[in-house]
Amino acid sequence: MATLLIGESCCLNNTSNDTENMVHKMKLKSKGNTLMNPFFLFAMAFFVVLILYSLRLSEFNTILEKRLLIFLVVTILLNFILYVVFRKRWAFQINNTVINQNGLSKGYGNISVTFLLLGLAEAIYSHGLPILGQVNYKDYGMPVIHVILVCCDSFYILFLAKNFFNKNVSQRGKIVWNMIISAIPLLFALSRGTIVIILIGIAILFITSRSDRLRTRSSLMIVFLLCMGLYLFGIAGNYRMNHDYMKDENLNQSSLILSIGKANDKFENSKIPAPFFWTYIYTTSPLSNLNMNIQSVSVDSASYTPRRGTEYAVVNFLPDFISKRIYPLYTSEFNPWLVTPEFTASSALVVPYLMLGWVGLYIFMVYELMFPIVYFWLVIKIAPSYFDIAFTLVSTMYLLMPFANFFAFSALSIQLFLPFICAFFRKSKKGLSQITLKE
Repeated sequence: MATLLIGESCCLNNTSNDTENMVHKMKLKSKGNTLMNPFFLFAMAFFVVLILYSLRLSEFNTILEKRLLIFLVVTILLNFILYVVFRKRWAFQINNTVINQNGLSKGYGNISVTFLLLGLAEAIYSHGLPILGQVNYKDYGMPVIHVILVCCDSFYILFLAKNFFNKNVSQRGKIVWNMIISAIPLLFALSRGTIVIILIGIAILFITSRSDRLRTRSSLMIVFLLCMGLYLFGIAGNYRMNHDYMKDENLNQSSLILSIGKANDKFENSKIPAPFFWTYIYTTSPLSNLNMNIQSVSVDSASYTPRRGTEYAVVNFLPDFISKRIYPLYTSEFNPWLVTPEFTASSALVVPYLMLGWVGLYIFMVYELMFPIVYFWLVIKIAPSYFDIAFTLVSTMYLLMPFANFFAFSALSIQLFLPFICAFFRKSKKGLSQITLKE
């Protein structure tokens, strides 16, 4: 009898939620915000990098190899074409993703506390916290557990943000509290890159959650906050670098980064505040590194072998925590040349080139163009309730491709599997409830 009552309760709750979700879904507008799209963000990111690079404000920004320039322009155009083709279809799908109108259940609070406890366990295991300078962030965390924690925690924060941006959802204060608790383990680890990726994802969720276009005031506010953020990024960089080099100077002067980044007279004579050079050199140096490798390294694509092709696919398209175990020497074998050791980013394209030459670049381009189409099709078929989060993850990856290959970045790429895993457990729980009811 007890089992029957529990089954009836679960079934009624599921039926009630399904009914409310169906009603909410019918109320949604058929049109969504079409601005955010992986193809659009990929095209715009590389376009902005090319424009900034063409300003030639650093001596590192040499003339681009003609073949590289043509490749980038063609890739940008192809991505923009696919953006136009799929923008309305995917915007409609996002706008019709079902949101739980009842807010957060107690179970979500338990998840947040679980992540916090795992973070504390990692601190005990590592004998300190990177954020307090007690241990190096590279040595922090429990093997395997750390990767799982970062991926699941990041995905969970995006899930909370998704619910927060729904205008009709209740308990927003509770959502914010759970987001803060869940972010603590990432702060423990001083995961600056992961935190930036999450903030980008939250921004994309905010824009895609709006069925209308951003108002002029909102757009101007976003631009202002972006400029302030980039300026503070430069100030923080100056503070860290002045501390590392034991240099005492005003944080606005930026003499160290101007020297290391080879700022030329064109920049120094301009009216651009010096701290913005951090953003400029960080944005353009990956392309400088890529250009240097193409000019300096000659790769014979005719020497292709099936074994090298397999290695290429594993290294470039699987999470690096997998590829580093299968091919532990690839990072040293295909280590890119750098214009200066301080700037290590070389875009998503440098390793494909070093492995297979121009053939490697074309293969990467085809994969990049096909991946969202195939992946989103699978999400719609298998895990439609998580389409908006999956869309955010891929959009974030594509926005950051000018800096690194995020298909291989474990902390982000592993999250692409989580919509399917969540959908599986959701269906399993619902099926178990129905079976219990029958019994």
